[in-house]
Amino acid sequence: MSKQKLIVTVFVALSIILSFGPAFAERKDVIIAEQNWTGSTVICQVMKYVLEKNLNVPVKISQLNGAVTWVGMDKGDVDVFSDIWETAEINGINKYTKEKKTCEVTLSYGNAPQGWYIPKYVQDEYGIKTLEDLKGKEHIFDIDGDGKGDLWAGPTSWKANEIHSIRIRDYGLDFTALGVEQWAWLATLKAAIKKKKPVIFFYWEPEWLFTQYELVMIQEPSFDPAKWVYVEKQPEKSKIYCGIEPSNVWVGYSKKIEQRLPKVYQFYKNWSIPIKEVNNLIAMVTDLPDSPKMSSEAAAKKWVDSHPEIVGQWLKGIK
Repeated sequence: MSKQKLIVTVFVALSIILSFGPAFAERKDVIIAEQNWTGSTVICQVMKYVLEKNLNVPVKISQLNGAVTWVGMDKGDVDVFSDIWETAEINGINKYTKEKKTCEVTLSYGNAPQGWYIPKYVQDEYGIKTLEDLKGKEHIFDIDGDGKGDLWAGPTSWKANEIHSIRIRDYGLDFTALGVEQWAWLATLKAAIKKKKPVIFFYWEPEWLFTQYELVMIQEPSFDPAKWVYVEKQPEKSKIYCGIEPSNVWVGYSKKIEQRLPKVYQFYKNWSIPIKEVNNLIAMVTDLPDSPKMSSEAAAKKWVDSHPEIVGQWLKGIK
């Protein structure tokens, strides 16, 4: 072979190798998809801190939506979906873990609740535990002085506001669905609790509220798909008269890390975190009285270092 042909051959070979670089030189880092809510942000930092500190694996965090994350894990371009709410991502779970089988999920925590909450002092004073207990007492939750009870249902821009308006109607309750922004409602709630006034509102866990206030959920009929008929922007065609479906929350990960980074794969197989600890983590990164706001990185480090028993479970069997 002539020298010129040899040079051309080597150049072509190098070009082919470089064009398939990731396949020949597999990544040694972990790419975690962060969702755009506080719980996901701080959990990503917890994962990052443990993986880098205990397993010496570099981590990159990228904010991605659910659809992009599933496709990325399917291809191996993304490794971890940090915070999968089953009720919102059931199609992705079914497609990628059951049909294509390119991804796996492990339960982070189960039955994350959503519903209508009141402070415990309201329950104690008025004997309100169930929907039936609310009837005839709606007026005690009057905030604007019109004599009618007010129930915060989320901002009017949220789908939740329409859903809770329908639920109020179908339960036969005499409430106005308040549609103020979340920050404004939280200020109203804080002032009401300080003065021990009755308030009722839609909320969910995990959230920092449950570390600061003693709240109880109104008991409703269990979720039943037959009793939950919601047609978006068509309340006249909707009928909802049962509780909100609680959601399991999972961590998802690409099957490709099983061979590429087996220790990381085992870490995620072992993963679980109590919902109350997620409440605490969210509170740590929220500006609260007597609890200055921390960065998500600082909060993750502090929490991990003070919970060796949970971290030990994540690292169990990893050598």
